Amino acid sequence: MRYMHWIKKLFNWGVVQSAERVAVNHEVAGSSPAVPAILKTGEEMSTKEAKDLKKELGQLRNRMSELVDQIAVMQGDLNRFKTDVASDVKYLTERVDG
Repeated sequence: MRYMHWIKKLFNWGVVQSAERVAVNHEVAGSSPAVPAILKTGEEMSTKEAKDLKKELGQLRNRMSELVDQIAVMQGDLNRFKTDVASDVKYLTERVDG
């Protein structure tokens, strides 16, 4: 659940600025990757653009889900490794002392 904060940040890129004076130079990217400088509304976006974006968003969500699963597996492997190392150290300590 703690990953949801970062996932929300990923999908909520937003720039707030006064409409009177544009503070963004559209020719120079200020971040890596650059935040989109122009946001199209649904009416301005073509059907193909919207479809492509939905497809890409679906692919990104699937990839994030795969990564979350891989992290969970790695955490389980790491915990098992720690347990195995602890039991090996205990066995060696008992052999040396005994």
